[in-house]
Amino acid sequence: NTPFHRILADVPCSGDGMLRRLPRTLPDWTSSDGCRLHPTQAQILARAVALMPPGGKVVFSTCSLNPVEDEAVVAHALATAPHPVVLEPLPSLPGIRFAP
Repeated sequence: NTPFHRILADVPCSGDGMLRRLPRTLPDWTSSDGCRLHPTQAQILARAVALMPPGGKVVFSTCSLNPVEDEAVVAHALATAPHPVVLEPLPSLPGIRFAP
């Protein structure tokens, strides 16, 4: 029995999605950051999913554009979830365009 019905997993990430906005961070960024952080991200999301009762919601968040840190983490969570998990599309947000 878990007291959680909503969990926001804003995981540590490489921040490559912020490089244009914060160019001063570029010297510290490396292409291996996403691979290095993937296991931690996957562990955090898997734990959030495991704690979530049926009907609850988990939101996974990064400021990365790297599929290793985003889609691959979600795919791992779906593959290892102890119960069925349903992905829900984001609602339409004014001014935000989504790519298929």
